Amino acid sequence: MSGMKRLDYGYVSRTEQLIIEDLTRQEQRTQAIIYTEPHCQKCRHTAMKLKRVMPVQTIAADERDIERFRKKGYQSFPVVTVYKANGTHETWCDLRVDKIKQYTEE
Repeated sequence: MSGMKRLDYGYVSRTEQLIIEDLTRQEQRTQAIIYTEPHCQKCRHTAMKLKRVMPVQTIAADERDIERFRKKGYQSFPVVTVYKANGTHETWCDLRVDKIKQYTEE
């Protein structure tokens, strides 16, 4: 058992412990998903600003996404969802400098 560490669910190696710790840190970070349209300056600007402070995944919106967003009342791109470390999330559409600043100036 040399080099093994006892956790709540059993013994793990140092490598496994590092992987678990990294995954736990990632789960506790704020992250964003941004739906974009091609050649959208507002989309690029939003992604660029948020990438400075959190992991961001951009997704090119397809027809199904566009229809889903219309039904939710979103009328422009990007459509941004920020998943916060505390388990909550916030969603908005369009270039929202106020929302971007809320995350980049904390």
